[in-house]
Amino acid sequence: MQLCKKLQDKKNKEVMLVISYPLIANPRAEKIVRSLSKRFKVLILEWNREGIVFQAISLENVSIRRFNMRAPYGKLTLIFYYPVFWMWVAVNVLLTRPGIIHACNLDALIPCVFSKILTRSKLIFDSFDKFSLAFVPPKMKLLFKLVDLTENVLTKVSNAFITTSNDRLITWGKYLPKYTITLFNAPDDVSKFIVDNKSKLLKNVHDEFAIVYAGRISRDRGLILLKTAIRGLEGVRLVLAGRIVDDSVRKEMRDSKIHYCGLLPYEDALRIQAYADVIPILYDPAVPINRFANPSKLFEAMMLRVPVITNVCRDIVAETECGLIVDYDAKEVRKAILQLKSNPSLRKKLGENGRRAFIQKYNWDFMEKRLLWLYYQLM
Repeated sequence: MQLCKKLQDKKNKEVMLVISYPLIANPRAEKIVRSLSKRFKVLILEWNREGIVFQAISLENVSIRRFNMRAPYGKLTLIFYYPVFWMWVAVNVLLTRPGIIHACNLDALIPCVFSKILTRSKLIFDSFDKFSLAFVPPKMKLLFKLVDLTENVLTKVSNAFITTSNDRLITWGKYLPKYTITLFNAPDDVSKFIVDNKSKLLKNVHDEFAIVYAGRISRDRGLILLKTAIRGLEGVRLVLAGRIVDDSVRKEMRDSKIHYCGLLPYEDALRIQAYADVIPILYDPAVPINRFANPSKLFEAMMLRVPVITNVCRDIVAETECGLIVDYDAKEVRKAILQLKSNPSLRKKLGENGRRAFIQKYNWDFMEKRLLWLYYQLM
């Protein structure tokens, strides 16, 4: 209560959140903005790379400025676009002089570090993904070291640091600033709005054992492995939903036991997960960033009382007993599927364990308190 009152007194302080793509593309960033808007005026600087026409933002105390220049995602040519975006950010920071700058990821942090020096604003670096691990191929060792050192040093000169898991903190070593927190990508508790009647999107699943994956359709998310694992299993169906990042994976996933629902709004994606028998969370460890994965799907499964089969977040899954831990191996995944399929009481127990843990500490209300505490320390 005392914290809330002190933050309310500082509501006239403006926060600037900088992100290099549309805010609506990242639910975690949206939740951060919504939480901050309860105590501060929030100005969002975002890069509209796809030239989308957006509706006006409807949150009180929140305004938005968009950098409307088309640019690719995940391509080397992006480096030619960044300087223009950085100059635009720097000019907006200098004109606005916010109390706190909240930079999302390294590509938003770079212009904010230099602007911070000129405006004396406080700077928070919020790392959704560590760029050296997520985007630099392991074989490019020199580039990896350069990007990693840059990210570490700029983290150290920030006033505060946020990342998505305790595992990822380890990768920063000695470069962490005084104020450092983890904000798990946990959802709001919307289960009572989601679990109503069975989703029409699952009409083709009938009474089969439903394995539901809602996320990006790419090669490193264990989808080909799942296809192999369910081959020949009677009464098992794999349901997919999400953005197709790798079209070759979509073609390989054409199978009578696999149903693709398309790219769904967030609530519909939750709705089909709510009626899953199990949610798979499988990340290829050959991709460095995947070894530190802390996906929102885990916390969504907890919220929805659905057990998981996963090779990541092992500490959390072991602590909460909300699912089965496997290696990234089709035989192990198949064994786990059969174990859950043949044992409904185990599925229910794991699901209830997850729900209990979600209520206790893996929900966004809990994360919001951490976020506001950090802001109070800086203000």
